[in-house]
Amino acid sequence: MSAWVENQKNNRVDWLIAFLLFLFLSSVYYATVSGITSSNDGSHYALVRTMVENHSFALKQFDDYAEGNDIAITEDGRLFSDRPPGTALAGTLFYLVGGVFPKPLEELPSRHDAQNPRLAYVLMLPVFAGAGTAVVLYALMRLLEIGRLAAVLAVLMFSLGTAHWKYSSVLFSHALSSFLVVLAVYLAMRFVRLDEGRVVIFCLLGFLLGFSVLTEYSNGLLVIILLGYLVLSRRQKGWRKMAGSLAYLVAGGFISALFLVIYNNVNFGSPLKLSYSYAINYPWASSFVTTFNYPLGAGLKGLLIGGTGDGWCGGPPCSNQGLFYLSPILLLAIPGWIGFYRVARRECLLTAVLFFAYLFLFARHRTYHGFTADGRYLTPFLGLLAIPLAYTLQWITTMDSRPLLRVLLLAAAFILFVLSMSNMFLHIGSSYNYSLDPGLVNGLFSTPGNIFLLLRQVFLNAANLPLLWIVEIVVIFLIIGAVVILHNVIKEPLEEPG
Repeated sequence: MSAWVENQKNNRVDWLIAFLLFLFLSSVYYATVSGITSSNDGSHYALVRTMVENHSFALKQFDDYAEGNDIAITEDGRLFSDRPPGTALAGTLFYLVGGVFPKPLEELPSRHDAQNPRLAYVLMLPVFAGAGTAVVLYALMRLLEIGRLAAVLAVLMFSLGTAHWKYSSVLFSHALSSFLVVLAVYLAMRFVRLDEGRVVIFCLLGFLLGFSVLTEYSNGLLVIILLGYLVLSRRQKGWRKMAGSLAYLVAGGFISALFLVIYNNVNFGSPLKLSYSYAINYPWASSFVTTFNYPLGAGLKGLLIGGTGDGWCGGPPCSNQGLFYLSPILLLAIPGWIGFYRVARRECLLTAVLFFAYLFLFARHRTYHGFTADGRYLTPFLGLLAIPLAYTLQWITTMDSRPLLRVLLLAAAFILFVLSMSNMFLHIGSSYNYSLDPGLVNGLFSTPGNIFLLLRQVFLNAANLPLLWIVEIVVIFLIIGAVVILHNVIKEPLEEPG
């Protein structure tokens, strides 16, 4: 009985930590929002508007949001977004919610549709997805028996010291993709590690995997790897029983697959023809061979350290700031792989296969810089590096026998984190639709008052934070209600045939 009571206390503490992480990070991300920043998020937003206003996938009067760049033009002259439709589908829910909640306290400095009060709610999609990714990562670390201190530190370092911060504040697909990737990995690991599952969990996992492909087509590789992981982990159960489990998973993914088939057929004349087939400015994107043809060595150097890739960014060729250049805190993830492998070999192998598969894939992408100089295609998988990072931090924080070394290593970790966070702050401030004054950065230490001006130039949406908190209160009550219903209604574990 005492063990059960202690377990319940631990669960309550973890829930409280998860809530505080979500509240803090979502506030930081939402304060960073500046509206529609470029043709990329403009294309997603145009699809949101036309689906709601026109009940159509053709962009029609909203095509200007894509700025003549991220669009697909069919033979009959119709204009579509060349982005996968998943982000816009999720965005429509937030757009509709915006018609019920109060108007923003301050208008967003958006490049498009700034006067539309619903835009402020659509931008909550990447905010919720980004903060949700952090919470799921914390849950995953606790599942892997990482201590609370190391888990919280690793989550914060990942959330504020990598490109995850930037893409949790803009309507690109990466934040939503990151959430779907991490949640799918968590559910798969939890099922295998605890050897338990329910019908609803398998259907949910299938839906998440299917929707992840709708969000970013490259997530098809994630589906293959996770299916392989589940099959290999359950082979001792027998093929008949395993087939029953996977049948529920496939059923969950059927909804997304059916939508994509209909979407492609209606818009592009074939169930298997993607929007990239008609991308006006990127004809090479219609083929895997012409998209992923960059030299592997140069691509790896560009993604990890820095380099110049294919494509033009308004003048000279695009120079990418590598992963370890922008986020040196991730260097601490390297030794963590050893501890990860020793403690959780199966989960470590899955994490490594996923991350390195996508690292090598995107290193071959001819525009691995993403035209934003930060290798953004890899963003949905950066959360996987937070796990070995947490193992490194756990090793440091539990080094009781060598207190001096522990202090020195913690100081080094803190310095790397501050440097990473500063890099991301400056990177966001110099991105599309931001106007961070470099002169204030240079004079920061001589004139401490500049810090408030610096914050204001990046946290452009801070005045609308009460809007976010109102929505979060409503969402929290809905989540609590859903959890209670699921707990009371869905009690039977998955029954497999045979």
